Amino acid sequence: MKKRIVILMSAFILTITSSYASKNEGIVPESVVSAFSHNFYQARDAKWEKRDNYYKVTFNQAGGTLFAFYSEDNDFMGVANYMYTDRLPASLISDLKKNYGDYWITDLFKYSTNEGIGYFITVENGDQKIMLRSDGRQKWQSYKKIKK
Repeated sequence: MKKRIVILMSAFILTITSSYASKNEGIVPESVVSAFSHNFYQARDAKWEKRDNYYKVTFNQAGGTLFAFYSEDNDFMGVANYMYTDRLPASLISDLKKNYGDYWITDLFKYSTNEGIGYFITVENGDQKIMLRSDGRQKWQSYKKIKK
């Protein structure tokens, strides 16, 4: 269970830091495309990418951009979407202001798996970029730090 969450989080982080692949559904098995179509029947403009051991599809639905992840065995791993800071739980906003008040936010997304909901945020200042994650509880945990 935790392995899937870590894979999903890592997949999304890699997605953010890498360029998007072209719209080429030929690289994705029909069974994976079919599973996606069943789960997200209102999806529009699907763009597929093959990663190490999973598939990522970027698509539009209900006016927003979503990212869904599927294993090579057609298993739905989870979904993620960008979000605004004011949609975070109050405890996470408070922790962010307290510990990272002198940073600006460059990325924020919410992910959802069968195990639950979580958040990733990237904050930075002139010296470093910090990626934080939370499983929806009261605090952020450091995920990755990058010196500029």
